[in-house]
Amino acid sequence: MDEVLEMLDKTAKRIQKALDESKETAQKYAAAYEALLKTEGTTEEQKIKAFMRKTLELDRLERLSSQLSLLYVLQIFAFKAKVLQIAVDNINNQLVQSGVLQKTAELEDVKKNIDALKILLEAQYEALKEIRENQNKNLTYIH
Repeated sequence: MDEVLEMLDKTAKRIQKALDESKETAQKYAAAYEALLKTEGTTEEQKIKAFMRKTLELDRLERLSSQLSLLYVLQIFAFKAKVLQIAVDNINNQLVQSGVLQKTAELEDVKKNIDALKILLEAQYEALKEIRENQNKNLTYIH
């Protein structure tokens, strides 16, 4: 789990750096686009190219921002999973130290033995019932 957290952290830092760089680039393209709009003699083709560059950078910025948000959510999830794992391990260690798990295993063995006895008692009951029925049939012939 530590490796996963470390990998997520490194990836988040890398994407954060790319996001910061993209913000700067997007601001440059936005400024260039605004300057082209104000400049006399700018062709429609130049305006369209500048608009497309600005739009592409903003889209890239949005994608990176979404990826970063997802990574932060994954980091939180991984951290909570690690905390749960540690809590379960601690509980398990406490149960082992207190002998509860051993007692639980012994109780399971007792339950299995009781189930086996139930099956034997049911079989014996059925056998006695069959014997009683046979005796009743035999006794009717004697009368």
